[in-house]
Amino acid sequence: MRVHPLASPHPQPGQRRVLLLTDSYRPTVNGVVSSVDELRQGLLEAGHEVRVLTVGPTRRTTFDGQVYRLPSLDASHIYPHARLGRPVDGHLLADLVRWGPEVLHSHTEFVAFWWARRLAHRLSVPHVHTYHTLYADYTHYFCPHERLGRSLCASFARHTLDRTDLVIAPTEKIRRLLEGYAVRPPIEVVPTGVDLARFAPGERSPELRAALGLAPGVPVVLSLGRLATEKNLAEVVDLLARVPDPWQLLVAGDGPEAGPLQRQVSRLGLGARVRFVGAVEPARVPELYRLADVFVSASRTETQGLTFLEALATGVPVLCRDDAAVDGVVVAGRNGERYTTPEEFTRSLTRLLRDPDLRRRWSRAAVRTATGLGRDGFVAAVCSAYDRAAGRGRTTVAA
Repeated sequence: MRVHPLASPHPQPGQRRVLLLTDSYRPTVNGVVSSVDELRQGLLEAGHEVRVLTVGPTRRTTFDGQVYRLPSLDASHIYPHARLGRPVDGHLLADLVRWGPEVLHSHTEFVAFWWARRLAHRLSVPHVHTYHTLYADYTHYFCPHERLGRSLCASFARHTLDRTDLVIAPTEKIRRLLEGYAVRPPIEVVPTGVDLARFAPGERSPELRAALGLAPGVPVVLSLGRLATEKNLAEVVDLLARVPDPWQLLVAGDGPEAGPLQRQVSRLGLGARVRFVGAVEPARVPELYRLADVFVSASRTETQGLTFLEALATGVPVLCRDDAAVDGVVVAGRNGERYTTPEEFTRSLTRLLRDPDLRRRWSRAAVRTATGLGRDGFVAAVCSAYDRAAGRGRTTVAA
């Protein structure tokens, strides 16, 4: 491993050395990665020293001055594209101890979490954890029996989170879930914010529209995210088949359901109106939002609805399933709609597609909603959580 010079041993007052730990990071694209990256960028802009510990794509440890990448093995038999990092690396542990992080903030519950525990025990510093994933909604990947899978998820959450000093829940929905699991550390709700300068209304690119094969003058319905069973895009396709013209669907993202979804589109005779563009570079994502007239999602597994917030910040009304994860974000009748039945989806989308003035009003309201959910406020709330965790003194819990 290449070891870089240590950062300043004496941060300015109010500034910290923060280590973010996650089993998933760039170039992977998902909600956890987006949340970690927003936090990292915001902490850096606020003057904190930040490094990331994550799982790399090879069998050797690397460090580029900002991101440590652990050696790993393929674990796609557990979850698509997953990798398991090395749980022990003496040289890396020594380098991290020399750097001396003052806060350990983990974002996944596997190898990266146990690195955080080991460092918390060694350095006697607070360990904060954000619980991003509703594992109970992913039991089809690891357990054939749903009830048993949900029981295992609750037990796993208690066993893991009870070792931390403070838990961050991205939404009130997650806080209630963890309280139901009888998790003992304090739980604070801190919604992930987005970079409002990056996700902002702007001119639509006619060149990009043409390159994607989108017809001029026809409203664009956008779906952006991982194409997996739990994201439930198949429901959106089925429901769109009931919606009268004019519309065209742009599907951005990749995953194990890409093939089945393409076959579904063909079977329903929608091939001329649906465009699959695959995985998109993060830098291009705002451009896709700006092409859209409506953002749609049928996901039942959202913990923070980050793509919904990105869409709203860009001025795109949202149509999604009614879910507590988007309380305070998607406000029905103001910046979008939340549906529970196929009829509600069809009626809401038809109304939006046929009424450009309504889309414009909801677009303005969407931007106003996002104004209060920016990255600066997110980072400030996380730093306040760090302060409270530091005052609890529970880092002597066994690693």
